[in-house]
Amino acid sequence: MAAPTSPALFDQFARGWRAYALIALLALCAGLFGVGRVPVMDIDEGRFVQATRQMLDTGDFVRIKLQDADRSRKPAGIHWLQAASVTAMSPFLDRNNVVWPYRIPSVLGLVMAALATLWAGAALLGPRTGFVGAVLYATGILAGIEAMTAKTDSVLVGFTTLAIAALAQLRVGAARPRLTALVFWGALACGIMIKGPVTPMACGLTLLALGVWERRAAWMKPLAWWPGPLLAIAIALPWLIAIGVVTQGRFYTELWASELGPKLAGTDHAHQALPGYFLLLLPLLIFPATYALPAAARLAWSTLRAPRNDDEHSGLRFVLAWAVPTFLAFELMPSKLVHYTLPTYPAITLLCAAGLMAMPQKRWRTAHPVGTVLFAVFGALLVALMAFIASFVPGDFNADIRRAIGAGLIMATFLVGTIIALQIFRRPTARAGLLALCALIFSFGLRGHFLPEARSLFVSREAVEALTRAHMLPRPDQPFWVVGFTQPSFIFMTQTSVLLREPEAAAGEAHAGDLMMVEGRTYDETMQRLHDRGLALDEPDQPVRGIALGRGERTTLYYGRVVEADTASGGAAGDAPPRNP
Repeated sequence: MAAPTSPALFDQFARGWRAYALIALLALCAGLFGVGRVPVMDIDEGRFVQATRQMLDTGDFVRIKLQDADRSRKPAGIHWLQAASVTAMSPFLDRNNVVWPYRIPSVLGLVMAALATLWAGAALLGPRTGFVGAVLYATGILAGIEAMTAKTDSVLVGFTTLAIAALAQLRVGAARPRLTALVFWGALACGIMIKGPVTPMACGLTLLALGVWERRAAWMKPLAWWPGPLLAIAIALPWLIAIGVVTQGRFYTELWASELGPKLAGTDHAHQALPGYFLLLLPLLIFPATYALPAAARLAWSTLRAPRNDDEHSGLRFVLAWAVPTFLAFELMPSKLVHYTLPTYPAITLLCAAGLMAMPQKRWRTAHPVGTVLFAVFGALLVALMAFIASFVPGDFNADIRRAIGAGLIMATFLVGTIIALQIFRRPTARAGLLALCALIFSFGLRGHFLPEARSLFVSREAVEALTRAHMLPRPDQPFWVVGFTQPSFIFMTQTSVLLREPEAAAGEAHAGDLMMVEGRTYDETMQRLHDRGLALDEPDQPVRGIALGRGERTTLYYGRVVEADTASGGAAGDAPPRNP
C-alpha cells in the first residue's frame, strides 16, 4: 500500500484526539519557557504572587491583601488557582516564596485557550484550519509571555475562549446543546472570577454583533436553559457576597475608585495612546501569525462584502464577530496596556489560519510578499529586543556590546532561515510549521535564556542574593526597614513583614540591630536622620545596582545593619559625606 501523502498525514494529526493532544503538548512546551528561570517580575506579578502567598500564610481565602492593605482590584479566582498550585507542589518546595508554582495556572491557561481555539476553529472553519489556528495561537509571542507570568491574563483568555468556543459549537448545531450551554455558563462565571467584566463583555459583544449581522438568533436558545445561569450564579455569587460582607462594601467602592473608574476615565495606563495603538502593535505581539495578517485581511474584507446569510462565509462571520467588536472596544478605551486585546487573539489567529489555507486557491498577488515583509520587519524588532536584553547580563561595557551583537546574529540567522524557507515551501501547512518553529525558537531565546541571564533587570533578586551572602536575610521576628524601594517582588522574595517606609518614618523608628535597605535617591536623607539619632548604617559590601522594572529606572540599593554611630565601620559612621548614587 502506498505511503500517505503529506496532506493525508497532516489530516491524520489534525483530527480527533491526536489534534487535541498535539496542541496541548505544544502549548505546554511554549508556556513553560522561562517559568522556572525568570525571577518574579514587577509590578503586577509581584503583587499577585505576594497576595496569594499571604492567603496561604493566613488561611483567609476571601480577602485579597498586600501586606496590611486590601487589594481591591480583581476577584479572587486567580489567587485560588495559584494557591491550589502551590499546595499541590508543596512536596517539591521548601518554602512558599518560590515563584514557579504560582505560574502554573497561567501556563494551563495557555493550554486551555489553545485547545478551545481548536474546538471553535474545527467547528467553524474545519479541522485543518482550526488546527493551524491553534498552533499559531499557542506559539504566539504575547500569549507565551503571559503564560509565563503569574497574573490573570492567560487564565482569563483560557476561560473566555472556552466560553466563545461553546457558542461556536451551538452555532453549528452541537450534538448536546444543553451540555454545551452549561460549558458556556461555567466558563463565563470562571472568567468573572478571574477578571470581572472582560469575559461577559467579549461574549456579549460576539452575540450582539452576530445577531445584528445575521438577524437570526434561534441557535442561541439553549443558553436560556435555566441550569446554565444557575451554574454561573453558584460559581461567582458566593464570593461576590462574602467579599462585600467582610469588607463592609469597601471592596466594590475601591474597585471602582482604583481600577474600573480610572481605566474608563483614562487616568490609569493611558500612555497618551490614541485609537490604533493595539492595531499598530498587533503584528509584533501576534508573531508568528504576522505573516498571514495580509491574507486574513483579504479574507475578512470578502466576508464583509458577502451576503449576510451566505453559508460559505458563515464560520468567518462568527470569527469576525468574535474579534472585531472586542478589539474595537479596547481601542476606544483610553487606558492602554499591550495585553488588553489578548482575548481577541484566538479569533485573529483563526482568521490568519483561514487566510493562510486560502492563499493557494485565491492566488492573491500581494498576500505572500506583504506578509513576508511584515514577518521580516517585526521579527527583526524581536531580534533587536533580545539583543538589547542580552546587554543587561553583568559585565563590562565591551562585553555587553559583544553579547548583544552575538545574540542578535544568532536570532537573525533563525529569522532569515525561516524567511527563505517560506519562499521555498508553498504548502500552507508547511508554512504554518515553519512559522511555529521560528516562534518557539524566539520564545526559548527570550524567556528561556536571555531574560533569566539579564540580572541587572531584576534588582530585587540581586538584593536578596547580596543579603544572603552577608547573612542578613530577615527573620519573621526581626525588623527589616526598606526605604524608598517599594517593589513587591522584594517582599515576596523575603518576608511579608518587611517594613516599607519613607526616610523620616524609618530613621525615626529604627533601633540598633535592625536591618535596613535604602534606595539611592533617599540615601542621604535617611543617613542624616539616622545620624541625628546617633545611629548609622553599617554596610558590609558594595551596594546593589540594577533596574527597578516597576519604575523603569536604574536604582542603587544600600543595605546593612543599624548600629550606634560610634561603632559603625567605613564611611557610614559619623559625619560621612553624602553619597551621589
